Amino acid sequence: MSRVLQAYKEQEQAIRRVIAKYRSNIADIDDLAHEVFLTGFALELREEIRKPAHLLLRIAKNLSINETQRKINTTTVSIEDSGVLSVYTDERQHSPEDVVDGRRKLLVFSEALASLSPELRRAFVMKRVDGLKFDQIATRLNVSKSTVEKRVAKAMALCEEYIRSQGIEPAEFGIRSKRGRTGGRKRIARFGSKATQDKNEV
Repeated sequence: MSRVLQAYKEQEQAIRRVIAKYRSNIADIDDLAHEVFLTGFALELREEIRKPAHLLLRIAKNLSINETQRKINTTTVSIEDSGVLSVYTDERQHSPEDVVDGRRKLLVFSEALASLSPELRRAFVMKRVDGLKFDQIATRLNVSKSTVEKRVAKAMALCEEYIRSQGIEPAEFGIRSKRGRTGGRKRIARFGSKATQDKNEV
């Protein structure tokens, strides 16, 4: 499990208390608490976090201060200049429900990724986030190409299982962990799109 996720679970109440010093609205506290985890986890994907609990509490304070300042600045802008009227006239605007749903899905996916072992998470991120080929990942991790393929496939399967346990269909994220064969070639799902073959990777 991710050290940041573990620290977040252990320190969640402390994090919420920090946020509550600046925000009194329960919904704001919930949103910022989730953002604290997402911010910390994003950092962990790129570098080792030695003191995750300390980091999360610091992020909680900084985000709370920034959000408070943002709201203060927002109230000083005139309605005409802020474009508030366009919210009611532009049908392309996302509804509050869509925004909340999107945040929840992002949180669930991040938790799924954070629950993976470091080896699986590293291979998955290199492939799906950094867009590296299996050969490149194998070289960087000093393992075989086959090992990388297996790690990515297992990571996909575990993410799918976690996401489904939270009441969300993995298909909403474009996740399909099952592997089949077409013409004797393996097919591994790409994130956010249909499963496709990559002749340079398999």
